[in-house]
Amino acid sequence: MKTTRPTKRAFVLTASLLFTAILPSRTAASDGATVIATVDLGANETAFALAVNSRTNKTYVTPGFELGCDSQFVSVIDDRTNTELAPIKVGLSPFGLAVHPKTNQIYVANAGGCTENEPSNTVSVLDGNTDLVVKTIALDGLGPAFVAINPKTNKIYVTLSGGCCIDGNTVAVIDGSTDSVHYIAVDLNPFMVAVNPRTNLVYVTHASDLITVIDGSTDTVKTTFSIGSEAREIAFDPNGRYLYVAARNTNSLAVVDARTNTVLENIPVGARPHGVLFDPDNGRIYVTNRGRCDSTPGTVSVIDSGARTVLATVQVGACPRFLDRDPNTGLIYVPNASTSRSVSVLRDQD
Repeated sequence: MKTTRPTKRAFVLTASLLFTAILPSRTAASDGATVIATVDLGANETAFALAVNSRTNKTYVTPGFELGCDSQFVSVIDDRTNTELAPIKVGLSPFGLAVHPKTNQIYVANAGGCTENEPSNTVSVLDGNTDLVVKTIALDGLGPAFVAINPKTNKIYVTLSGGCCIDGNTVAVIDGSTDSVHYIAVDLNPFMVAVNPRTNLVYVTHASDLITVIDGSTDTVKTTFSIGSEAREIAFDPNGRYLYVAARNTNSLAVVDARTNTVLENIPVGARPHGVLFDPDNGRIYVTNRGRCDSTPGTVSVIDSGARTVLATVQVGACPRFLDRDPNTGLIYVPNASTSRSVSVLRDQD
């Protein structure tokens, strides 16, 4: 997984996760985006990526490659009380994850360890009601990294990055009904993956500045393009007209015309942007700015998608990355790593 080689440290996730108790609410905040709760994790825990299950009011948190190389647990948070439920044991180094909104299953990519002797090729599938692992899907390739789901086609896309020590070049496509798998050849080191259900297009970022576009109807590569920077997370506007891409090297959010794959504008944000989320209720875009991943707090840039201007910059914990939102409460959950090892809960005005 060469895209994250400078930060390939993983950790052992242990139990004990406590949220500051607060009930989620859709009440608008008068002063805009605000951190309403910070969830401090245990001494041996951290937060790399997370996914909200609005159907069960739970948030699932993975450690990624932080603090060590033998983590096998996913944290589970009750979003109604902001308290931790029992952690779930999965494969080695749970990394990216996604919730299937129709089947109530959570797909967790197990990236493997930090040596050639600890490879992984599995995806753990969790039952959202029981939080049990109901199946483990073995893939033909190493280093499952990120997961994206198209609920309309019931396909689950998983990037196979190669893990710690080799170059991957495929995307696995899992049939959500049969668990059968087929593969799409892409360029080296695929990392993040995002699905636009409206257009049935799948976007894959790489270690370089390349982005691959896959036609979801045929699962073949349609084209590739570049934003002039190594890309991280991708979000979409509800109408399917624009892509919003975190441009890691240029500290900006690239606004891309979805029809032509050309960059229309670069909106300056904070240092090392990683996560991107579009809120269809208020038309705002939220970008996590990772920074140096030391003791310095990271930030979230709040952007007006119409004016393409930054409305606010909200301080969160250190090294924030891949965030998610509960569409029922409107709350945004931001994972913090490094010295923070916490989850920030944000509320924004409508």
